[in-house]
Amino acid sequence: MRSRQRYWMLYYRLIMHYRNYVSAATLLCSFIIFSLILYLSFYYLHFLVATTLADFTRIIYPVDPKARRIRGESVEDRKLKYREFNYLKPKTLTYEKRTYSNNIDILFRLPKKIRPQYLLLIFHGCGRSAHDWFHTTERQRIVGAALDLGFACLVFQATDKFTHCWSHNVDINENVDAQMVFKGLEGFYKEYPQLENLPRFTFGASSGGIFSSIFVTNQRYRIQGQILFISIILPEILEQHVKAKSYPATAWIYMLRDVEFASEERINASMRIFAREKIPHASFDIEPIALTRTIFHERIRTIKKETARYIFYRFEQNGWLGTYNYLRYNPRRKTTWQEFLFTPNNSSMETKEILQNIQENKHYFPDFLNTVYGEHEISYERSYEALKWHKKIYHTRGKH
Repeated sequence: MRSRQRYWMLYYRLIMHYRNYVSAATLLCSFIIFSLILYLSFYYLHFLVATTLADFTRIIYPVDPKARRIRGESVEDRKLKYREFNYLKPKTLTYEKRTYSNNIDILFRLPKKIRPQYLLLIFHGCGRSAHDWFHTTERQRIVGAALDLGFACLVFQATDKFTHCWSHNVDINENVDAQMVFKGLEGFYKEYPQLENLPRFTFGASSGGIFSSIFVTNQRYRIQGQILFISIILPEILEQHVKAKSYPATAWIYMLRDVEFASEERINASMRIFAREKIPHASFDIEPIALTRTIFHERIRTIKKETARYIFYRFEQNGWLGTYNYLRYNPRRKTTWQEFLFTPNNSSMETKEILQNIQENKHYFPDFLNTVYGEHEISYERSYEALKWHKKIYHTRGKH
């Protein structure tokens, strides 16, 4: 007992004698532990934020691992030159129109710089028209990319005059739009018999994509591959044709914020079936676009640079820009942008010329803002890559 007390007394004297040293050591240890906790907390917070942002913007790189992204665009898209027309001057994309039996209209453009090697049948979305594909910037650039790759582009018009949506009847013989396309192709091939043996591909947007997924099952005009833009394959088609291995190569182009219709989850589920049946497939994502002071001028060439800067300022001023200048709100569901964008506010940036330029391009804003938001709208991005992928698949399979 005394021995234990002696040890405690000795320990106490040592502490008292070296208390300054002990305090310093304790302080140093505390500082090291605190720093370690702070570092681990910051690392976890950084991981958490990075994961959240990744989930929000879903930055997914192109199929080519060497490709880089520049402000949301792939290098492929950024370096496109469009040899067949000057996209800075939209009117330079010329086209022809033919009306065949039963008033079937086809708008088409054949490559002029190179010999046509493929045929691309294009089906618009609901509420749209064949005319849009030669008169709206995003669609023009899709056509321009196809022409550069040797595709002759034929654009069809849905028979429904009210909704402009395509028939989703999975029975080809009962599908009125499929019968219309058959008759249109008959008339076109009579005029251009030299093109009848070219391999055929389809490009369908939204409702047109669902129609494409049905049309490619026809036995009359074989389709080598299809691009489904912000669209899906109907479950009946997956069951009756994809699982029966009688289906062409398919590429999906989808928007990352689309969680309802053509969502990444839904497309991945379809691709798992394609993988199981060994049918070539690929997907290409489109990111939301971060607003910059020049983006409206870059994507809508009739909007001047000064106007583009003013538009950016108005969105920023009204609280519409979130992290990294992505749109905070869905412009389809929240339409206050129409009030502050088209109403003068007497700011120092505002001029008569800017207001006039906005009014002249007023009709472009709804579609382009939807494209910027990145949920369900047309965009030229990734189409060139998807078409190149189809060319590669076609020639690879043709060698076997």
